[in-house]
Parts: sequence; structure tokens; C-alpha cells
Amino acid sequence: MALLLLCGPSLPAALEFSQVTITLGEDDRIYLDAQIRYELTPAVSEALENGVPLTFVTRVQMRDTEAWIWQPDAAEHRLHSVLRYRPLSGVYEVRNLESRDKQVFATREAALRYMGRIRDFAIIERSQLDLDREYLVRLETFLDIEALPLPLRPRAYLSAEWHLAAEAWEWRIRP
Repeated sequence: MALLLLCGPSLPAALEFSQVTITLGEDDRIYLDAQIRYELTPAVSEALENGVPLTFVTRVQMRDTEAWIWQPDAAEHRLHSVLRYRPLSGVYEVRNLESRDKQVFATREAALRYMGRIRDFAIIERSQLDLDREYLVRLETFLDIEALPLPLRPRAYLSAEWHLAAEAWEWRIRP
């Protein structure tokens, strides 16, 4: 039995990093600032408008450039943001699962802008790093299909419209 995959035109990048900076703070911590542009595909947008919560994960990873694959990262963080539309009140809600912070917005665009803003995020203390080594900071973000309601997951796995992810952003630094 043969499996036939039909591939249509690829979708434009729906998630994108911009204005990414890494700085050393006065408190000897390495900080990340970034802006992520979120653009929803028609299928994802329709699900959101029907009350389906969307969970986006942003992963921040720092590792020694010469580390073996089995060696641990110097730092790894996962930031989870949930975007939800409340049809009865007509508002969009963004909830940060780590801090439990919740913000409400009148428009989807305002909610997506807020959700895409990362400011003064402490990656690691400089004293925890070997100052003679070079490190790779990797930043990626994606829609978490596993967080979708169970009946929606099979469709999301099989449709390219649900595979929202930004091209990973990488930068080498020497602390």
C-alpha cells in the first residue's frame, strides 16, 4: 500500500522574532529582551474565535558550544502563554502560566503584541558560567498542539495550518 502526500504551497512564517537583545545587567545576570510577531493562520484563527485556548511556548536555551549532546544545558527556560477569546464578553485574554499573570484586551492584535513581548527575562547569572567558554543562546517559539483540546489534536497534527513555529534564533556569546 502506498501513502500519497499532497503538498500545497507552503504557508508564510506565522511566528517571527524581531528586536532580540541579550545584555549583561548590573546585577551580573544575563537578560533577554525580544519581540515575537504572531500571525495566526485561518484554521487557528477560527478555533480561537470559537473559544479554543491556544498555548504558545517560547524556549530559551543556553549551552556551551563545545558541550556533548548528553551534557546538560547551562540554562533552559520554557515560557507558556495562553491566548483565549471570551465570546460572551468579546475580549481576548492572555495568561502567563509561569507567573499566573493575566491581561485582558479588546482586540486580538493588542493581545498578540502583548504576548510577543519579552522584557528583562533573566537567563542565568554570569557567575554560573565559565568565562573562558563560548555559549550558544537559542530562542524558539511554537504553538503547543499537545495543549489543544483532545478532539482537535488529530486535525492539528495533520494540517500544516496548525504547525506554527518561528525559525529558531541563535546567537553565540562569550560572557
